[in-house]
Amino acid sequence: MAVTGPNLTAEDYGYRLPDHWLLNEDSATHFPIMYHAYVDKVVELVKQSGAQTVLEVGCGDGWNCGKLVEAGLKVVGIDWSRKGIAYASILVPGGQFYCGDVRDTEFLSRFPDLFDALIFVEVLEHIPPDDCLDALRNITSVLKVGGTMILTTPSINFPNNNPHHYRHFDEQTLRNLVAEAGGLEITAIEGYGDVRYEARMYKRLRWCENRYFTIKPLRRAILFKYKDVCSRTPLDRCSGFILTIKKNA
Repeated sequence: MAVTGPNLTAEDYGYRLPDHWLLNEDSATHFPIMYHAYVDKVVELVKQSGAQTVLEVGCGDGWNCGKLVEAGLKVVGIDWSRKGIAYASILVPGGQFYCGDVRDTEFLSRFPDLFDALIFVEVLEHIPPDDCLDALRNITSVLKVGGTMILTTPSINFPNNNPHHYRHFDEQTLRNLVAEAGGLEITAIEGYGDVRYEARMYKRLRWCENRYFTIKPLRRAILFKYKDVCSRTPLDRCSGFILTIKKNA
């Protein structure tokens, strides 16, 4: 369901701090574990594609780009947040970063060669529904024919309580969107996160963390087990999707 309210702007993603770099898997929530799991999967898929050059559209503060650089890839990140790009440039010296849009003449002149791979991680939900199709067409214009795009986005299985998310997606909506974009083929679709396990997990966490006491070792053990179930999740209970997409034309 789309979020009603004002359109989001760059100011809504101010990055007062490099938030993704501060996520701690020992926190009291499952999100850092899930986030690191799907980012690791994205990097693995890019490496498996044989890509040498990769563009991240919506790179934010550069955490994902940093993981790609560590994997030995030549990385470019683009985002509309100036602070996000400033953090990325400092924290990922091995990457190149640009604040703006892939259609910008300056961007195209700085990076004239098409990319082997492109990642679009947790961005589609931030785009107004009527603009998603054009967004896919625009960003894939800088991807080589035969290149790979990895797209991740939240599932409708996971309630949309985020004021920065216009909507969450189901599998068929994503398949229709990619098909309508033209020249793209979904070669694989996987789930990440597990909404059913997460609900049970938080019930268990109440027994070891409440207003009276916290049993940190038990809390850590419960959260650590989540690592085993938050990858390759069945699509009917996943928190989000990971799509591997090939550009055919």
